[in-house]
Amino acid sequence: MRRPAIAALVVLGALVFTGSAQACSCARMKPARAMRAADAAIAGRLLRVIPRGRLKADYRFRVQHVYKRGRGLRRGRVVSVRSARQSSACGLPRRVGRRYGLLLRRYKGRWTSGLCGVLKPRQLGSAARSYNCAS
Repeated sequence: MRRPAIAALVVLGALVFTGSAQACSCARMKPARAMRAADAAIAGRLLRVIPRGRLKADYRFRVQHVYKRGRGLRRGRVVSVRSARQSSACGLPRRVGRRYGLLLRRYKGRWTSGLCGVLKPRQLGSAARSYNCAS
């Protein structure tokens, strides 16, 4: 496997949740390349954060735009995205009511993401046009 592909998997697959106090660190990657590595990409408004144990949480988003299609992702639907609970462990931002652009990975039948997969919605739109995956 090539190094950029490995870096993309590390960045987008931030599913290793540790209890350490280390800060989240993201590898720099152009949005178009990150879009290519993602399984899906959406813009959505955060509705709710539901804790799932000490380290994980489900983040509920109302999908406002689908930039790269994925299972169950349609405009107007509510999607659940699993992430770490804390930003120090690369968890998603927690500001309810705010709109976020998200690069998503499919892992064990559920959508996942992390702080490294958060972009401005307009960046996602530009990246999607670069790879002809806008819907």
